[in-house]
Amino acid sequence: MTISAWSPLRIGESQLEHRIVLAPLTRNRGTPSQLHKHTWVPNDLMLQYYEERATKGGLLITEATPVSLRASGVPGIPGLFTEEQQEGWKKIVDAVHQQGGVFFCQIWHQGRTTHSCLMDQIPHSSSDVALQGKFAWNDIPARPYEKPVPMSKDDIEATQNDFVQAAVNALSVGFDGIEVHAGNGYLFDQFHHSNINLRDDEYGRDIEGRSKFTLETVQKLCNAIGAGRVAVRLSPFGLFNETLGEERIPQWQYLCTQLGQMGLAYVHLIEPRFDEFKSASEKLAAFKNYNVEDLTLKHFKQALGSTPIMAAGGFGPDNFQEGLQSGAHDLMAFGRFFVANPDLVQKLRDQEPLYKWDRSRFYGPFPDNEVGYTVHPSRVFAASGDISKGQLA
Repeated sequence: MTISAWSPLRIGESQLEHRIVLAPLTRNRGTPSQLHKHTWVPNDLMLQYYEERATKGGLLITEATPVSLRASGVPGIPGLFTEEQQEGWKKIVDAVHQQGGVFFCQIWHQGRTTHSCLMDQIPHSSSDVALQGKFAWNDIPARPYEKPVPMSKDDIEATQNDFVQAAVNALSVGFDGIEVHAGNGYLFDQFHHSNINLRDDEYGRDIEGRSKFTLETVQKLCNAIGAGRVAVRLSPFGLFNETLGEERIPQWQYLCTQLGQMGLAYVHLIEPRFDEFKSASEKLAAFKNYNVEDLTLKHFKQALGSTPIMAAGGFGPDNFQEGLQSGAHDLMAFGRFFVANPDLVQKLRDQEPLYKWDRSRFYGPFPDNEVGYTVHPSRVFAASGDISKGQLA
């Protein structure tokens, strides 16, 4: 049988009817809590946003969701660690399920990429290596990133417990599973990369040590809620947040080999040539010491064995079937096109033209949070040039 975007697939404990996924997209539309300082809660606007993108048997992944106050980092992002936040998420989960959708919550810790002005405590990381440049967000004045506190073994265990509690909370409000955000230069990735992780203990030194925090945490999550409800996101060739570590292929091959033995729902990998801000040529230039044919997910697919692979970054109406048909991956996640087209699944099925996104409205909070989120005042169809920018590769 030829596999296509419309072929069913089982991921862990969930049955999908198609393979087009809403990628985890930070949109910063939460409401400030009146009960807990520095926290944000899900609201009815977010409910509408997710409900509009839900389809029968289709997988949605939430925006990155902090597991604790220290894990939080920018305004407008609701966590899953207060009862108030959980009550808000439950309404959204119920709405998605009423549409027949499958819903995973991406749980997250920003590590050194946040600032004490948003949580009244110094950020944690693998080592005391600060990000270059300045932290700023909307009306928060720019200020230098802080030198993070290297995590002690007690800190590591406490953070792992935060992730386990967030996963338990997620299932208690009805989510079908969780996805651990272990890429894009956030906390777990700050252990993976040799330019950030300077530790000389069991959580550093070499590939196995740099992988230990992630693998231990994922195993604890599997023990707590079942491996079939756990997924992991990785960015093996990412550069975001100054992730400049060496040994890319062996480091992530090792990670994937170990994850492939856990029976996870899926592993979510970001395409090598895709980048949040750099062009394809800039990305390739950054890996000039690699053979072009090595800039592929094939190394990690082989390491993962039978674990389903989700690929993200660079999918559009012209190429979304290719990787499925070639066997390169099992699912594909859409971001920008899903932002601009809540009915993306139906449009791809019917081969209808897609609207272009408005990047200036990606990240709130805004006084008019609905604009560019659930309301689109100005609509133009994506041209071939827009589509190629979306795909990069």
